[in-house]
Amino acid sequence: MCDKILLKRFLWVILVLLILPTTAGCQDLEPAIKAYEKGDYNQAIQLLSQYILQKPNEPEAYFYLGNAFLKKEMLDSAIVQYKKALDLKSKYWQALYQLGYAYYKQKRYDEAKETFASGLKIKERGEFYNGLGLVQMAKDMLKDADLSFWKAISYDPKNPEFLKNRGDVNFKKGVLAIAIESYNDALALDSTLVDVHYNLGQSYLKQMEFNKAMEEFKTVIRLDPKHKEAYLALGNLYMLDRRHYPEARVIYEEYLKFDQQNSRVHLNLGDTYYSLSRIVNFLPLAEGDTLFKPQILSKSVENLEKSIALDPKVADAYFLLGKAYQDLGKFPEALKAYENYERLLSEQNYEWKKEDADYWVRKGQAQVEIGDSALIPTAITSLTRAIELDSTKTGAYSYLGSALYKQKKYTEAIPFFKKKIESDTSNANAYMNLALCYLQLKQFQEAREPLKKVVELDPNNSKAHDLLAGVYYQLKQYQEAAEEYLAKLRLDPNNCELEGNAGTCLLLAKLSAQAIHHLRKAVSCFPRNANYLLMLAQALETNENTEEARQYYLKVLEIDPKNKEAQDRIDYIDMKTIH
Repeated sequence: MCDKILLKRFLWVILVLLILPTTAGCQDLEPAIKAYEKGDYNQAIQLLSQYILQKPNEPEAYFYLGNAFLKKEMLDSAIVQYKKALDLKSKYWQALYQLGYAYYKQKRYDEAKETFASGLKIKERGEFYNGLGLVQMAKDMLKDADLSFWKAISYDPKNPEFLKNRGDVNFKKGVLAIAIESYNDALALDSTLVDVHYNLGQSYLKQMEFNKAMEEFKTVIRLDPKHKEAYLALGNLYMLDRRHYPEARVIYEEYLKFDQQNSRVHLNLGDTYYSLSRIVNFLPLAEGDTLFKPQILSKSVENLEKSIALDPKVADAYFLLGKAYQDLGKFPEALKAYENYERLLSEQNYEWKKEDADYWVRKGQAQVEIGDSALIPTAITSLTRAIELDSTKTGAYSYLGSALYKQKKYTEAIPFFKKKIESDTSNANAYMNLALCYLQLKQFQEAREPLKKVVELDPNNSKAHDLLAGVYYQLKQYQEAAEEYLAKLRLDPNNCELEGNAGTCLLLAKLSAQAIHHLRKAVSCFPRNANYLLMLAQALETNENTEEARQYYLKVLEIDPKNKEAQDRIDYIDMKTIH
């Protein structure tokens, strides 16, 4: 009995002695493995190197050391360590897979393929099929890659990496339905996979499922706030719809925190600021500040200038820059940008199309607005070009007319304003411009009808009422002139001068009773105005208020003793009274 007990104790001691070295070795590896798992690869490399110096025959140490080098993209060093692990343990499949993956990362595809294939001879595992799929996808053997990933999934359907890779190969094949299904399956297993969300967003984008794509890119940013590609993709997606320009602006600003050298982002950001300036007068910012319209346009200019500095060969940047400067009222700068735009298109042998008419309208407008008479002929050339490209660009007719008007070529301007009216019979400005040409030519009869149309379309247009009243006066249509002054008086009821003008015209129209009311108001405002006093006296006399009329004639003589008309009327009244 004692002998049996002693034998058992002896065997137990031997077993412990056999186990202890291995257990101690694993325990010694633990700090290095923990450093690796925490992402502290430098610390892991240091601890593993020290461990290997003491225990050079532990394949696991070489395996983890290779992994640490792989994470630091030190691929040659990683390959050396995996080979050492395999020298010690030839069927160490994990090291074999990592060796193949390191070859794959180095684009040594033949060696990677051979390594993964040798792994499958040891044991068929999903990892080796996955590795083969990666190599095949890199070599554009997409059907073979799809099959390899499918085999990998059949061995391990719960591995999100395999599902993600099958999604990638189908994305490259253009089989978006399978790509989306694979990505969603991967995310069902691990919803934190940033790259899968990003690739899924790109798949939705290709299928034009924009809302779903937006949500995926937003998820990427939430999981990884430094994922600049997601900011770029989301910003570009927002750019597809001008209603989302406010969001695009915010996203592009975030992207630029990571990369200031992307000329296209500066161009798009300049575009968003310019577009926003067209629809808002002020823009609240997240920081609590507010940009007003000129500042919004200045931000557009700032980003467009940066875009051009980074890539001076993008014509659209100059066109946008010109528009931003033009809206800021900086017309020389706008024309300089437009010249660069034309230069680049000329270098590309570009042929102007119908849709380019807007450019020529803008350029012509800028040339007119500068106010330099030397530029007027070139403005006319630009605006004529716009009409030649697209006859519906009726705004060009107005600017052509304006350009000629500024040159005092009133007769030449008239046909262009008429063409504008033909294309848009409800445009009050065109009628007004036409009337102004006729007035400059003193063609009052012709000016009357367009002015009547202005007040019909815009009853509150004070200037039009005033001009039309003047035209009626010149045509001796005094009652109509009075009506226009009264219409203007309704818009400006405290204007005593209008009271005087209306009263004068009513008197001339032989409506003295109506004239008295308005002339009294004019005289109350201007008691020393001899003309108003004379008109009131005449209205009163005509209305048989002789004595009161005489008093006003006397007031006229107090102001203007040599006023013959007032003296004659007093003499007439006195003589009539004597008789």
